[in-house]
Amino acid sequence: MDSKSEIDVPPFFLCPISLQIMKDPVTLPTGITYDRDSIERWLGNNNKTCSVTKQPIPPDADLTPNIILRRLIQSWCTLNASHGFHRIPTPKPPASRAQISKLIRSATSSSLHHSQIKCLRQLKSLAKESDANKRSIESAGAVDFLASVVVNFNHDSELDCIEQFGSSPCDEALSLLHGLRISEPALKDLVNKNGEFVDSLTRVMQRGTYESRAYAVQVSKSMLHVADPLRIIGIRTGFFVEVVQLVRDQISKQASKAALGLLIEMCPWGRNRVKAVESGAISVLVDLLLDSSERRACEMALAALDVLC
Repeated sequence: MDSKSEIDVPPFFLCPISLQIMKDPVTLPTGITYDRDSIERWLGNNNKTCSVTKQPIPPDADLTPNIILRRLIQSWCTLNASHGFHRIPTPKPPASRAQISKLIRSATSSSLHHSQIKCLRQLKSLAKESDANKRSIESAGAVDFLASVVVNFNHDSELDCIEQFGSSPCDEALSLLHGLRISEPALKDLVNKNGEFVDSLTRVMQRGTYESRAYAVQVSKSMLHVADPLRIIGIRTGFFVEVVQLVRDQISKQASKAALGLLIEMCPWGRNRVKAVESGAISVLVDLLLDSSERRACEMALAALDVLC
């Protein structure tokens, strides 16, 4: 018998969502304490209410670390180590908004590519640490700044940066935009920038590095998934040309699936079906069906053909 089953865990040590012992307890404005990882996933899945009280959670709600409870849990686990409970390490605190804002200001004010790249890499490192950092980076206004970096994409200067520093500001900005898992309102704001950002993504898909092209199509997929139909109808033919080219090139599974998903979602609207057909989508999709052994890609190719034909 598992020795853990012989010990009753105090119920207030358990997260209401995961029902597991909390490693990093945080308290919502509703007064309920959750494990940080669980509540961040809950909020990231667009849940807007407390799972216990059903009260609304403000979008900018702070997750307050419950330090006293965390220490109690750590002490209890230490006392019961002989029963298989391991002491929970003290979690690394999330980045402060001031720290994130300073990085964004430094990147925005610098005209030197290597300084921008350094700041963007630091932001990307923070984003990888936790969902809390991702939310803080977005709320600090990073999305608009990252979009501006992409809008200023210049193929020749990007190549110079890659030779000198291993990547370019556009590479780093698109990587971060993809990794942030941006909220729906922020994604809609990107679409609504008079088509400028979509046109910039089109240029990146046409002339960027393999990595940038892959991130550009995945960001496009997330963005256009929440876009209003009128915005989708207005997408230019050049965008479809590059999406079809990405399906043809198969630079990565994620990029190919994002490109196929875009064709499936966008082609029912307006003249988008005609734009995709004129971009050579049908022959590319047929070739994919003949050459690919991956089931999901073939299913998506068939779904796209069904929309186009």
